[in-house]
Amino acid sequence: MKKHEIIEINNERIYLRKGFLGWNIIYPNRIDGKINWKHTIEGKSWWNLLGVILLVLLILGCIYEYSNAINVANECLKNNQIIDITKNLI
Repeated sequence: MKKHEIIEINNERIYLRKGFLGWNIIYPNRIDGKINWKHTIEGKSWWNLLGVILLVLLILGCIYEYSNAINVANECLKNNQIIDITKNLI
């Protein structure tokens, strides 16, 4: 991993890394040994944060819908006595 330079202006740290085309501002994942959660989750953009929130909501919706479908199928089997699930199969 390339080393970066730290410049402090008005009590705010700016992290710079020298690249092929010159100096770039970077946002490291770890600052002073702590994880930079804002960068990790948000990804430097509010649109990325919105995308992460939508992805989490989609996954939670799939989990809810799957568990609901399993419950409906179990109730249907119990009410219509298609398969006797109370009987021991062994």
